[in-house]
Amino acid sequence: MMAENSKKKGKVYLIGAGPGDPDLITIRGSSLLSSCDVIIYDNLIPHELIVTAPPHIEKIYVGKSASAHTLPQEKINELLVEHARQGKNVARLKGGDPFVFGRGGEEAEYLRKNDVDFEVVPGVTAGLAAAASAGIPPSHRDMSSAILLLTAHGAADHDLFVDWDWVGKVKKGTVIGYMGVRQLPTVVEKLIEGGMPPGIEAAMIERCCFSTQKVVRARLEDLPAEAERQNVNPPAIFIIGEVAALSEKLEWYNRKMLSGVRIMITRPADQSRWIYQLFRNMGAEVIAYPTIKTRYNDDKEGWEKFIRSGGKDNWLFFSGENGVRYFFGYLKSKQIDLRLVGRYAIAAAGHGTLRALRDLGYQPDYAPSVSGMVKFAQQMCEDIEVHKIKLIRVRGQLPHDNIAEILKKGGAEVHPLTLYKTEYADWRENEIKRLFMHPPHMIMFSSGKSVDGLVNILGHDKALELAAKSKIATIGPTTSEVVRKYKMEVELEATRHSIPDLINQIVQYYQKK
Repeated sequence: MMAENSKKKGKVYLIGAGPGDPDLITIRGSSLLSSCDVIIYDNLIPHELIVTAPPHIEKIYVGKSASAHTLPQEKINELLVEHARQGKNVARLKGGDPFVFGRGGEEAEYLRKNDVDFEVVPGVTAGLAAAASAGIPPSHRDMSSAILLLTAHGAADHDLFVDWDWVGKVKKGTVIGYMGVRQLPTVVEKLIEGGMPPGIEAAMIERCCFSTQKVVRARLEDLPAEAERQNVNPPAIFIIGEVAALSEKLEWYNRKMLSGVRIMITRPADQSRWIYQLFRNMGAEVIAYPTIKTRYNDDKEGWEKFIRSGGKDNWLFFSGENGVRYFFGYLKSKQIDLRLVGRYAIAAAGHGTLRALRDLGYQPDYAPSVSGMVKFAQQMCEDIEVHKIKLIRVRGQLPHDNIAEILKKGGAEVHPLTLYKTEYADWRENEIKRLFMHPPHMIMFSSGKSVDGLVNILGHDKALELAAKSKIATIGPTTSEVVRKYKMEVELEATRHSIPDLINQIVQYYQKK
């Protein structure tokens, strides 16, 4: 078997992640991110694609920005070959399309030279995405029959530059330029010198396909001054041509109820996909920065108790989505007969727990709509003769279990099944830098632990700095108490202490504003 594994060859997938919105990656690209062994990714990749990838996948950041390179291109090439030769399938994740100003061609050449198998997964390139999101059709039967994509600066080590005189003579076409914020005044000067009309329509799109994208429109000769006046920063795309005049009439992108709002979600990513999608559907830019994460805890004694027990007056008590996920995930992985669950009555506390169980086809026997876990346990003692029941309490690792104590005082026999541990997340330096470059308008906390996580990751001073740039929304008074403990202010608090209610509160807050 070892001999077979040693001969296994890995494969490199050069994947285009699209222009910024994580929904714009292709189905093929998304599928590969869930099944590869390692993800090697660039600077402008949507953070959500990284944090929602399965935790067992290795993630390696090799991003470049205008002022800093984590790794030179030669080292990135070597890294791809190194992992593939170890038998790993590598997702090389690049912004936009890997073969459009993404150095994907150089990487493919190096892989072929080193006899490493590869596949190119095309992506939506930023230039065309910027045009679409700004309401500019780059080809139009009455205005433009050609589209020219170019980079505003050449590869420094190849002396490769655009022939601006030739570009300036383009007629009835659309010029789309990448990486041109700093070079824009020079580019415009050279184009006009090359014969392009100074009064032709032009536009610049910053952070295309984000809710907070900025579109600047002007005549070509006025575009550099207007971009500076409106403080356009990289990444941005410029578009020149008659079609740019259509932008104002065809603008469609930022017309949703939360357009222009950045919301930071601190819950573990594996619990938050539906929240990310819901906020994006409403037009918000989602900042997926989990401050805590969970991992499985093998409670052999608890599992043995579950398997041996069951029958009349035996209950399973779930009080969180994680408990549901780890419980049924274990049964599936060990091929344990699901009919064992049928020997128990099920109690479910919390909206998320209820939804998670129903998604699996289970309808709880007891799930009153009350706010807070302590109130749930107290209500259960009132509604059920708990002194007659034996209860398996599915939970995470806790220093003190208030729910179990309340049920025990009511006479219940309680056995813990501790299935997961909650830990603080880790953020890379580049992720923290990106967060502060475009800070959230609202930070959403669904537990006190997630607040602790933010302070643990950033340090108290940096956490205070971020909070000063943002508003804070919490799921309830217990979480708000932790926020205030760190001298941060709470702007919103869910009245029903649930994620859906917290989301509604945030939506109403911005609708009023």
